[in-house]
Amino acid sequence: MSFPQWKGLWDWSMKYADGTAPSGFRPEDVDPVKMKWLEEALKHYMVDFSARMKEIKAALEGDSQGARGGAAAEEAKMDQDHGQDKDQDKGTPGADLEEREALLDELMDIVSSIDYAKDLHKIGGLPVILELLSGPHPSLQWRAAEVVATCVANNPPVQQWFLEGGVLPKLVALAGPSESDGKVRTKALLALSGLVRHFGPGLQALQEAGGLALLVSSLCTTDRRVARKAMTLLTYMLSQRRADCVAAIHEGALPPLVAELSGGGDDQEASDMRQAALGTLIQLASYPATWAAVRDAPGLQAHLAALTSAHAALSVEDQEAQAEEAVLLRQLTAVLAAAAPPVLQPDDHDHVSVEAFEEVGRGTTFPVNELRTTARDAGPGVADQGATATGHSGNGNDGTAVAVATTAAAPLLLGPS
Repeated sequence: MSFPQWKGLWDWSMKYADGTAPSGFRPEDVDPVKMKWLEEALKHYMVDFSARMKEIKAALEGDSQGARGGAAAEEAKMDQDHGQDKDQDKGTPGADLEEREALLDELMDIVSSIDYAKDLHKIGGLPVILELLSGPHPSLQWRAAEVVATCVANNPPVQQWFLEGGVLPKLVALAGPSESDGKVRTKALLALSGLVRHFGPGLQALQEAGGLALLVSSLCTTDRRVARKAMTLLTYMLSQRRADCVAAIHEGALPPLVAELSGGGDDQEASDMRQAALGTLIQLASYPATWAAVRDAPGLQAHLAALTSAHAALSVEDQEAQAEEAVLLRQLTAVLAAAAPPVLQPDDHDHVSVEAFEEVGRGTTFPVNELRTTARDAGPGVADQGATATGHSGNGNDGTAVAVATTAAAPLLLGPS
């Protein structure tokens, strides 16, 4: 039995026994009928995921080739049908739109394992993903972007392969204001975040591609998901190269960040947005050359005072629920209340080389620098990082990423009870 089949076996066994109680299975009770049932069940659920990825790639590849062949006719038809859903299938050969969506969903589930994320590149899957990112269907674009985000998260070899393969320009285009679909923009930003975190070459490439201006412009969007992803990634970029705080101020980052603090709402979504804005403002205020600009930003001091009073008036239960926001609020207030600009801090160079990452497979671990802002949205959270590679690396909500060696799984309990 090859290793890739164990996931299917695990999925099957957990349907019948989760280890919380004796299974009641005794070998002596197995009769030929049960044995035949067991063999058929194992045969059905034991999937070779490497082979399945090749099948998915072949199916999607056939569709992308057909779409390229009929691209001109398809664009002409789209121009004539302004009122139709952009996601409507235009009759490309091969699998229809829903089937392609299902294939990408399945692929996303498979590559959540770090080993299969590597295999996607090895079987030549990246060109197919790039074609889907450039295609006419938003539902395929955002799924392809999420596959990228899942593959590259905390995975330096795959980050390097995907960067060299040309994924960054595709993602930058989809994350920009010219893209009208909010979900596509959100997933593109998610993929960009995964591509550059803890990977210096990716971060440098994004900066050279105008990433800073892209993120600042995204702060002004009415789509809250896009704005939050942009704030979180901007916070990270500024922590890695603090001198970019000056450029962020010049690009106009302060007004939308300050405006975010004036938004009402005690729900978690509103609090998350304020936390993201506070995290970015802390980065800007912690750089000596931009400290005064943040301190004197119109309306900021009034918003901070109002938020402080609002937090003080909360019940004990609500204060606990919004504790992370309160931490960031106190931190920013303290930085701005100082009599002089803060001392210049070194950049948080948290690049993880491919060589260091490969050490994980030999039983070692390595820490990655955490951002100085400790609340969830001041650093990369799970939702902003993409799916975490199973058993190899993780991202804490405080912005800390730690790669760990794989741990042994619990014994499987097989057989009908």
